[in-house]
Amino acid sequence: MTPNSAAAHDGGPFADPSVSSRSPTASDPLSPTGLPTLGIIVSALLLGSAGLFVILAEASAPTAAFLRCWIAVIVLAPLAILELRHHGLLPSKALVVAAVSGAALGIDYVLWAQSVLDAGVGVSTVLISVQVIVFPALVWVFGGSRPGWLFIACIPVMIIGMLLTGGVFGADAGAANPGRGAVFGVLSGILYGVYIFGIHHCRKAAPNFVVAPVAVGTVAAGVMTAIAGVALGGLDFDLGWDGWAWMVALAVFGQALSWVLLSISSPLVTVPRTAALMLLQPLSAVVLGALIGGERLQPAQWIGAGLVVIIVWVVGGGPEALRRRR
Repeated sequence: MTPNSAAAHDGGPFADPSVSSRSPTASDPLSPTGLPTLGIIVSALLLGSAGLFVILAEASAPTAAFLRCWIAVIVLAPLAILELRHHGLLPSKALVVAAVSGAALGIDYVLWAQSVLDAGVGVSTVLISVQVIVFPALVWVFGGSRPGWLFIACIPVMIIGMLLTGGVFGADAGAANPGRGAVFGVLSGILYGVYIFGIHHCRKAAPNFVVAPVAVGTVAAGVMTAIAGVALGGLDFDLGWDGWAWMVALAVFGQALSWVLLSISSPLVTVPRTAALMLLQPLSAVVLGALIGGERLQPAQWIGAGLVVIIVWVVGGGPEALRRRR
């Protein structure tokens, strides 16, 4: 299913009014969208745990981003080579899209890792939920799926939610630099949306390839993190055995496996539903940050996080899904 047809079949804020058909329900695991939906859920949960891995590794932001990418390349390379041998070379269009979006992801990783260290796991991961606006907007601009007025109306509310979550009216007292962390979190979310759009587009341009575009994007991201590391004073690999173990977990589960699952699954699920399911990433991060990281959000931050949750649900077609069940 292409991004355009996916949006048209959903009936949410991206629906084409000229199309009246509906998607099979994703709640049935045997439906065409059941397994892809499960894949997106697992991917979101793995990505949601990534911030905790960064904290536990006690690595600097550039180091965490660099190792996250290059350890993942070691995992992805053999699989990508097998895929290329089976299907031939990756189409040039998909190669360029994967590389450009991967470069955006590399900058995203550096900004986001610093946001985690500055503002905490939960806040930083909630703020990257701005991708729920960026990703569908890019699909609209480049793919032709028109958002409705509901989507446009949600944007200012989403901004208010992000400001509250970022600590405008109070932040976690234990946060190192909540203001800078909030800014970096939002910027990383914008770049994150660019990458999600990129891998979504790669599956459309090269439907036979799953791992190769992710591998290309990860290499491009790794190059950007290396440049950032040099520009910001160098990389520190003296992490100890525990630190390296957490970085391997981050690279394997929070990078390689999660993005391969998302690359496989997202083209088979409608655009709004993909964005809504990815909400599990910030939600799981907030829970992990509170239970394991000892983070304590202020009331205004909880209100902001709640607004973000509601907006993602609305943009993801939640109200329409409720109407279909009645």
